[in-house]
Amino acid sequence: MADQKGQLHLETVGADVNLDEMFGEDRKGKEKALVRKVDMRMMPLMMLIYVLNYLDRNNIATARLGTFEEDIGLHGTQYNTIISIFFVGYILTQIPTNMILNKMRPSVFLPVIMCMWAGVSAATGAVQSYAGMVVLRFVLGFVEAPFFPGALYLFSSWYTKKELAKRISILYAAGQMSGAFGGLLGSAIMWGMDGKAGLPAWRWLFIIEGSVCFPVALITVWVLPDYPATTKWLNDEERKLAVLRIAEEANQEDNRDEATAIQGLKMAFTDPALYLIWFMQLGLNTAAAFINFFPTIVATLGYNRTETLLLSAPPYVFAAILGITNSWHSDKTKERFWHVVWPQVFCSIGFIISAVTMNVAARYTATFMMMSVYGSFGCILSWVSTSLPRPPSKRAVAYAVVNAGSNLASIYASYFYPKSQGPRYWQANVANVAFSAACIILATSLRLYLSSRNKQLDKAASEDLSEGYAEGEVGGKAVEVAARWQCDPGYRYTL
Repeated sequence: MADQKGQLHLETVGADVNLDEMFGEDRKGKEKALVRKVDMRMMPLMMLIYVLNYLDRNNIATARLGTFEEDIGLHGTQYNTIISIFFVGYILTQIPTNMILNKMRPSVFLPVIMCMWAGVSAATGAVQSYAGMVVLRFVLGFVEAPFFPGALYLFSSWYTKKELAKRISILYAAGQMSGAFGGLLGSAIMWGMDGKAGLPAWRWLFIIEGSVCFPVALITVWVLPDYPATTKWLNDEERKLAVLRIAEEANQEDNRDEATAIQGLKMAFTDPALYLIWFMQLGLNTAAAFINFFPTIVATLGYNRTETLLLSAPPYVFAAILGITNSWHSDKTKERFWHVVWPQVFCSIGFIISAVTMNVAARYTATFMMMSVYGSFGCILSWVSTSLPRPPSKRAVAYAVVNAGSNLASIYASYFYPKSQGPRYWQANVANVAFSAACIILATSLRLYLSSRNKQLDKAASEDLSEGYAEGEVGGKAVEVAARWQCDPGYRYTL
């Protein structure tokens, strides 16, 4: 039944849920139709928003090709400071905004923050000084930050273990592709709008790319789904199926009122699994920081500027395909650990090749291998949802912590590639191998830790059975063990 707010409440969840009995032989068909319907509404729109999010934060690099630095009087390391200050705002915002998102409609919250970052980005076209630019970049990071962790949390509310990693990777691939080809749009604006209305091209770049977000935000209000129990464009049967299939997997209903935001915060920060995933992702992001210097790395092959830019694009495409394929297989097999580990081993070989040889063919091959670092990305982020599944407020905080905390790498790793260490950049490559190794060690630790949890739950359930307790019955040992990690006694962690 539904309450006055339209939220679906279910009396039987967890172990009592049997979708095969409820929906009969057509359960799989109805579930596929539901996922397809949600995909059609959610995925293209979220990919477009992420492309715009990525463009608005990175168009400053394109602006630098024009008269940006001269017009606002930058000198010394001021440009680097402008780049770094973005991530300060970006890191600060993610945890509180995901706590808010857990209690709000995504179809309202996400368009609002889109309009905010669109306004800040467009306003950058009017900046006149270094101080003004620092303030606007800080605010831009502040208002752009909620989107990606919010998207991850929304995905985890709709998709099951076997569906999540692939969709996270597809979303992230959209950002990668915008990084590879977004410069084409920027170049067209830079060379086509210079002098229009008396403004230099870089000002038009910020105005145009910022303003595009406003109509997309309006579309988002009408198209984006909210949560399974409250999405109005699903019929009653579809809402019931959407809620129950997530409840079936977690063995408990995803009730957003189960814990307050502060309770979710405390639960997340007292769970060791959060720290293992957080630092695992931090290791990956640090090793992947070479992406900020990728054209410089490709330039060491000895080609001219145009050829270097052309050669830079295929590794990005390879990274996107690899990330989606690896995550698809991870979902299909319901396995995370090995799908996290092998890309880190593969990219480490690429870092080593890049450090030890100047052979052109070997170094270009190494760039593809280095890009495989992103193959683990979707698998790690989907591991958040299955390692800290509920209550929803805890999961929301976990996604924000992992994404925000891992972006600390963007602050210190920007110093890994000084020109004095080129062309092999062996110090940076050694550091990248070390951080990939750290990612592997932490993945191993998480797998062992979650395996230990599963064994404790199995043992407790076996003891309850021998003592005559029904599965999940109050007073049983399994309930006590499961309560330590806020999971259902019948839940088992994905390894």
